Amino acid sequence: MKKKFFCSIVGACLLLAEDSVVLQDITTQDEAIIDGASYRSEDIINNPGSRSVLSKKQLKQSGHVTIDAALQEVPGVQVREYSGTGVLPKLQFRGFGGAGNGHTNTGLILLDGNNVYGGPYSNIELAIFPTTFQMVERIDVIKGGASVQYGPNTFSSVINIISKEIPKEWENEISERITFWGKDTGQPFNSKIGLANNMLFDTFLRSGGMIGEHFGIQAQANIIGGQSFRENSDTSVQNYKLDAIYKINANHVFKGFYQYYYFKANDPGSLGTKDYYNNRFQNLRPNQYNSGVAKRMGVSYNWFFGSGEKFDGDFSLNYYFHDATRNFAIDQGKYNQVTNGSALTGETIIDNLRRFVVNTFEPKANFRITTGSVKQNIVVGARYTGEDLYYSTYHNGVMQPKSAKGTNYYNNFWAFYISDEIKFFDEKLSINPGLRYELLNPGYSNIKNGVSNGIVRETSHQFNPAVSITYKPIKDLVFYANYQKSFLPPQTGDITGTSFEVTTTFQNTEVGARYFLNPYVSFNATYFAIFADNYRIGKFAQGLYGVSALSQGVELETYITPVRGLNIHLAYSFTDARVANHKTEEIHGKFLPYVSPHQFSFDATYDIPKFATLGISGYYYAKSYSDIMNTKEESMDGKKGQLPDYFVFNAQISRTLWKHGKQRIDGSLGINNLFNAKYYFRGIGTSPAGRQPAPGRSVTCYVSYKF
Repeated sequence: MKKKFFCSIVGACLLLAEDSVVLQDITTQDEAIIDGASYRSEDIINNPGSRSVLSKKQLKQSGHVTIDAALQEVPGVQVREYSGTGVLPKLQFRGFGGAGNGHTNTGLILLDGNNVYGGPYSNIELAIFPTTFQMVERIDVIKGGASVQYGPNTFSSVINIISKEIPKEWENEISERITFWGKDTGQPFNSKIGLANNMLFDTFLRSGGMIGEHFGIQAQANIIGGQSFRENSDTSVQNYKLDAIYKINANHVFKGFYQYYYFKANDPGSLGTKDYYNNRFQNLRPNQYNSGVAKRMGVSYNWFFGSGEKFDGDFSLNYYFHDATRNFAIDQGKYNQVTNGSALTGETIIDNLRRFVVNTFEPKANFRITTGSVKQNIVVGARYTGEDLYYSTYHNGVMQPKSAKGTNYYNNFWAFYISDEIKFFDEKLSINPGLRYELLNPGYSNIKNGVSNGIVRETSHQFNPAVSITYKPIKDLVFYANYQKSFLPPQTGDITGTSFEVTTTFQNTEVGARYFLNPYVSFNATYFAIFADNYRIGKFAQGLYGVSALSQGVELETYITPVRGLNIHLAYSFTDARVANHKTEEIHGKFLPYVSPHQFSFDATYDIPKFATLGISGYYYAKSYSDIMNTKEESMDGKKGQLPDYFVFNAQISRTLWKHGKQRIDGSLGINNLFNAKYYFRGIGTSPAGRQPAPGRSVTCYVSYKF
């Protein structure tokens, strides 16, 4: 019976596959498997734009415990880490995304090459984040020149989160991570602080590997439960993933995956100023919570052809599907109020359910041609994306009648793209023009007085050109420049709430250089400028008008290995993001909300021979504004006021506790926010008013057994 069950699971896996192609820029051909594991990987070195990678070592040994915390090491990526659990990260990229409804709503985010947004075109809102930290192998970030192959929402950044791959030999892993949260002392940088009763348990199980030469399978489970740093902040996450690979031969490969993800987390929300000072970790919104379920699957086929001397290439056929449902439960009329010493509880609990059913189908071919001294990489592809979105609202468990447009959406999007990288002069000079055409055909149900009057459809066209240039005067020095046009279709929230149905367009440029001085020192410097027109995702736009905005800045990043075993990573970004034009004259030249103009981050690991690895990480954010008028003083309603600057420092010690053959036990002890920095945000999720506390000090113990 057990054998039959195992065979049925294997058979199911063969029907599923994931596009495990690691994120590529528009100028290089896709490979079946790209290393991308360190800043010295070939695809990173030759990338014609700003690109960062968070390696396995950085993620595991630098004191990070969530994906969003780790992303703060990437210049240009700013994070409002408010939960401490990584359940619903709030990310913004190069000045955009901080003034929306509090959910990540800018920058393309991929999980193993697949879009994780509920509606990849029409609902850029990370209301469910179907991954967990212990399942991640590395993170790849491209911030320029990616619009041709990856479509809309690529203007500021493309992040590919890469999960643990199937190992060559069979491996098993059991690990446990426990986080103990600190109490609130009421004072910043107070060292006399004890631990609260809140504990968060993070259990990870993995088993998989190649079975013979042709077939591989892997099963993973990540179970998280317990409390976050806030009082009454119950959190539960279940993440299950099944991967399979079938190598027919060296030229034909099938891959597949199926994933089930569930989460539910109490949302203590924001506090009034007085309550924040009394105890910033208290929960005065006991009825609020977030929850969601995502079922994801994919199948991919890769064919490699050609001799490799004058001509070779590959063809891929990828299918991806997800069915995701999320819910934000709030107290009617209370979530928009500021607390004042007592719990905010209303008579009506509103459940805001959204269901997203997405199908994506993409054929793509890469042709690599050598003619004399000229080399070409031609990429041709197409993509279909279908989005069915369903909106429902419940009051105290009773479904409310649908009486307006935008309760259901039936969207279809077609894309066709081509790019041609041409290399001259022994590959010292590379020029890559590209073009992507998008046919948008969204539709919404026209409901009046609870009666459906059919589906209203609209059609529009988008042309996204891009070009990149790289020049390598010497082997280890790369100069690059790129331009791309990107766009955002009208979002569902704007269509239903503001009748703003204008496409947002972005012109993105980069100029920079990457230099590898020697095997121990590398440096990257980038200037970027993003011009946005009709930008409406930020709720600071007035009436029916979006803003024209300009975000420009400089990003610096360096890796240094001064002595054996010591690896240092430093990053700095300066971002000047302002309103360039708007119908309301008073906001001309104002800074975009939630954008810290100065951001500094670092991480370092030091391997002490035959003992342990010491790791540290940290980040600094300068002050920012929480409204478009750049109000400095905190308002009575808690919706305005300058946000504080802050510095967070983490430390961790890791070591192998025992090893015998293929068996090993690893452990670590880490402290996050070592100095207990006290800071807060505004306008996150279902708490638009008041102060949203950030995590205080915590201690994390970790142990892993591999065999």
